[in-house]
Amino acid sequence: MILFVLCISAFLFFICFNLLTNNKILHAITSIVFAVLFILSTFFITINFHDHYGMHKVSHETSNKLVSSADKGMNMLLYQPIGTSGKDKVVIYRTDEKATKPSHTGTDKVENKIITINSDKAKLVTKTVKYEYNSSANRLWFGLAQKPTRVKTINYFYVPKSWMTLTVNQAKQLPTIIKEISGSNTAAQAQMKMAAEQYVQAQVKAAMMKNPKMTSAQQKALVKKVTAEFTQKAQSESLQKMMPEIKQKLSQVK
Repeated sequence: MILFVLCISAFLFFICFNLLTNNKILHAITSIVFAVLFILSTFFITINFHDHYGMHKVSHETSNKLVSSADKGMNMLLYQPIGTSGKDKVVIYRTDEKATKPSHTGTDKVENKIITINSDKAKLVTKTVKYEYNSSANRLWFGLAQKPTRVKTINYFYVPKSWMTLTVNQAKQLPTIIKEISGSNTAAQAQMKMAAEQYVQAQVKAAMMKNPKMTSAQQKALVKKVTAEFTQKAQSESLQKMMPEIKQKLSQVK
């Protein structure tokens, strides 16, 4: 609306000032009125753009579940430092386990904070601060002049203590580091292999006692299932034991 007032007052001022000259009183009054309207319109448009006149700051908050930035394996949150200060970073994250590609935070008026929590559930809380019109009247007057403007966005990444927070370079080196540490402990590998065999045998024996008529195909399927279960559990426990050494080596990766 204010833009229309600006254009119309400028047009009418031009008409009255240049063409309405026969009646000097009417010429003076109309010229002054439309000149004042033009000046006031320009003034209010200026303070609307510069000082967000007619607007106020409003915060919008959304919350999403976080899943590991990596497709599989350990739970982790990845980030990439930007700039030279070391304070700014782009965080690479996922909120859906089915997502093939992770999302990443922006860099324009965006602040990312990674917070470690005691809970076992990771989440992303996004707080967006915008300038919005404080009344329908101001929206009517200035809506075409300036749209609601985003001031800043703050992303709070709440991650459990069991998660790893790694740079992209550290994540690339992680498989090599794990392989290096686990490969150096041959005794533990032999012990794990023996434990796996004993676990599988015990599970198959228990299943056979419940179902003596179990076929060969059923036995093979059971062996495959319990082997996968044991492997997953053993790998998780092994990683937890290696975690101090893994973190030490990761700290050396730039």
